[in-house]
Amino acid sequence: MAELGESLSERELDVMHCVVNGASNKEVASELSISENTVKVHLRNIYTKLGVSSRTEATTAALQLGLVTIPGVETAVTDPPPTADTAVDEPITEAEVLDPPAPPKRAAWLTAVIVGGLIVALLLIVAIFGRQMLEAPPTPSPTATLVPFVEEPIGQTRWSVSRPLTRPTANMATAAIGLDLFQIGGETADGVVNSVTRYDTLQNVWQEMAAKPTAVADTTAAVLFGEIYVPGGRLADGSPTNIVEAYSPANNAWRPVANLPLPIAGGLTLSDGSFIYLFGGWDGRAALDTAFLYDLNTDSWRPLPPLPEPKAFAAGGQVTGKLYVVGGSDGTNTLASCHTFDPTSETWTECPQMLAPRAGAGSAVLFNKLYVIGGTGSDITFSEFFDPNTATWQVVNTPMLEEQSTWSEMGVTNVETRIYAIGGRFADQLQTGSYVYTPIIYQTFIPAASADGPGSPTPTP
Repeated sequence: MAELGESLSERELDVMHCVVNGASNKEVASELSISENTVKVHLRNIYTKLGVSSRTEATTAALQLGLVTIPGVETAVTDPPPTADTAVDEPITEAEVLDPPAPPKRAAWLTAVIVGGLIVALLLIVAIFGRQMLEAPPTPSPTATLVPFVEEPIGQTRWSVSRPLTRPTANMATAAIGLDLFQIGGETADGVVNSVTRYDTLQNVWQEMAAKPTAVADTTAAVLFGEIYVPGGRLADGSPTNIVEAYSPANNAWRPVANLPLPIAGGLTLSDGSFIYLFGGWDGRAALDTAFLYDLNTDSWRPLPPLPEPKAFAAGGQVTGKLYVVGGSDGTNTLASCHTFDPTSETWTECPQMLAPRAGAGSAVLFNKLYVIGGTGSDITFSEFFDPNTATWQVVNTPMLEEQSTWSEMGVTNVETRIYAIGGRFADQLQTGSYVYTPIIYQTFIPAASADGPGSPTPTP
């Protein structure tokens, strides 16, 4: 699986050389004797590794990194223009008038690259100064979010309290890009909303962003090529929708995406870095066992093998190349079941059940472990995580659950090495609370002499 910052393979470099020279997918396929679908896969991996989302951005990044060059660029740039002493007027023939020669392809592409680079630089400058203006208004109100906030630890636990939401919210979509966390839509005391807020985890600041065109609750989100995808959800009238919209933090703008094959609320949205997946959900009548894949290249959804059982409001994430779907509700019972989907073979496999049945829980993946926070069920007083190395679920002490009957429908995502859990409901009460969980990253073992002999490991946290 391609990862950001990973080196391009030799074949990907071959594809990139063709792209820099202005070749289409069909021309690249012909030049390299591969199929167009293979070209698309290589381009998708290139985009992921370079952290870009278009051919122009990929070209600019590849040139800046010195991965590719444009043949003849130095000659075209450094050759001096003809002077009056050296210029020679050549007669123009009738054929040239009727059919003028096309300009050299490389020069046109070089111009496009230079213009594209200037545009990218301009957008970065605008984004930087625009962000500073938004975060530092000239006349902040007494309740401006720039008031300093310091996180407070909760006792001796690994949890801390972060800056609360601007208003009580549950059933929202959450996602993180870089050091920013985004809270999208959800349900407030005023009903289903379309608001979007960004949380700067460095400054502990909430900021209003461009509103989502369609107000939804009971939805989840996933990131693909720098955009946040939000498929389906529950509308203000209570009905599920098939509308899909994607948000670009770089542009602070939304765009429409191909509709889902059917209206779905309460589905689980995941990404494997190449595609968007939607598992299960609710169609207004019953829980679903449906699974769909979204392909950005064709802007279309296609069905996948169904879930082993119908479920809505499940949790999950991508761990070691597999997509986990855990818990949820079948419409009658809260589930503890665990299933993994292999994107390569498109097959389902059962995994060990959770320690407790949970629906409406939040989830995040950190250090190749799947963390499941909160949820509704019987006597849930802890969260838990799954370790694929040992194929076991383990307890995550959660002080908020020790004080409340249930905590569910919150937004959960990770930013670097920390898991954020925001909003949700304590029982039926909407919350503004934001909490941060910092797992133990690793343990080292120092050899020490013991009665059992030299070299016995002694654990140190």
